[in-house]
Amino acid sequence: MSNTADSLNESNTSNAEPIAKHELAPLEVNGITAVTLGTVIWSVATLIMVLMRYKLEASGRGNWIAIGVAGIFLGLLGMRYTKRRVARLERSNK
Repeated sequence: MSNTADSLNESNTSNAEPIAKHELAPLEVNGITAVTLGTVIWSVATLIMVLMRYKLEASGRGNWIAIGVAGIFLGLLGMRYTKRRVARLERSNK
């Protein structure tokens, strides 16, 4: 067998049985944990930025605190959305 791209085609697969492909089932993930973790990370980062606000403003990055607050706000909206979605799916499965 040579060390080229065609060497994959030279393998002896004529005696082998075809490999059965199994379909993968989707994971049962509701997203609440991921959104909550992201919101906590944004909250910690924003708290650190508030504590360092003078250094941020001196370096021209004073708007980072507003970005952190937006991350927290969007995370809270995401938490509300995912919790409502899970409740709706549970009601529809009954």
